[in-house]
Amino acid sequence: MATPILLVATATRWFGTARMPRALAKAGFDVALLTPRNSLAEHSRFVAKLGYVEDTATPRQWLHAFAAMVKATDPRIVMPCDDTAFLLLQSLVVSPPDRLEPTLALQLGALIRQSLGDPAWYRTSVDKTLLPAAAEALGVRVPPWMLVERLAQAENFAADHGYPLVVKRRHSSAGDGVAICANRQELAEAIAQLARADAAALPDGGVAPLLVQAYLSGGTRFYPSIAWQGTLMTGYAGEKIEANPAPKGPPTVNRYFHSPALREFAARLARGFGITGFFSPEFVVDERTGEPCLMEINRRLVGGAHRGSAIGVDHCAALFAAVNGTTSSTRTDLAEGEEHYTVHFPQEWLRDDASHWLRDHPVDVPWDEPELIEAMLALRSEH
Repeated sequence: MATPILLVATATRWFGTARMPRALAKAGFDVALLTPRNSLAEHSRFVAKLGYVEDTATPRQWLHAFAAMVKATDPRIVMPCDDTAFLLLQSLVVSPPDRLEPTLALQLGALIRQSLGDPAWYRTSVDKTLLPAAAEALGVRVPPWMLVERLAQAENFAADHGYPLVVKRRHSSAGDGVAICANRQELAEAIAQLARADAAALPDGGVAPLLVQAYLSGGTRFYPSIAWQGTLMTGYAGEKIEANPAPKGPPTVNRYFHSPALREFAARLARGFGITGFFSPEFVVDERTGEPCLMEINRRLVGGAHRGSAIGVDHCAALFAAVNGTTSSTRTDLAEGEEHYTVHFPQEWLRDDASHWLRDHPVDVPWDEPELIEAMLALRSEH
């Protein structure tokens, strides 16, 4: 009998969400999806049950939709598909609404704990202003950093570390809360802009600190993983080869490979933060030292997460085994020296329809989901 899982999405155009139902269904899950209308993911033929939430829904309205979907599908586990979805699930545990019926609060809270792990670390693991100190305490290397509330503090940091600098607010998605500053003027503009964005998000309009980091030149690496109750189950290293838009946009071509250093850091983060479910820490490899430094942790699906089964390290199979208490049928990592390239469709085609990657490498097209392909192709008019 299939194991019910509920995907929770607030973004409608995320390719990673659209590609996961097939991978989960093949692993043995019965996939339900809660999403705004007209999302790519609802076109997947592997979504067995579909629920909608309005684009303009308030957090309370979203809660009602989520509770109704949980009642209708009785999932064993919930998987957030984007950053906002994770924050909404987090809030139901760490700060539930006052008027939430106690029995329902207990039911939803237990489900989210089962799905995401230790709630004591939900906020810290995704808040960019809290993560550096917590990661260092776990023995995970991070770039030099400082929390600032005023430009003068950031200028003092710049005097010690030089430009460029990176400024981040607490939460961001697809790079929208991050600025790379080459000089004082850009630093002043970034701090003013990001501080306004954070103040608008605070209930009292107060001041939230910003994170200022030394900019490290080097390639970006990530480690898409499945953990269960703080134990890293399955994962492998990845590298962004092409992106749209470059360089900070979502990847369109990835390289996957074996990296003991990144795996060790991912294991420490999973253990230290008590993580359950899918997570993907992102690193920059300092070109001066060759050492990886943690930049952020994604507690959600990332693009390409469905590709594990194609390379024999299946995140979905590992998750299915963990949920059901059975032995996993998949490898836990790629072998030393093993590497694979994934050309994402339609992402690389949308970036450059004459790309040599489309000609020279297999392209990850969902041939057995024609309705999903049609929905993806329709996006060409938006680019």
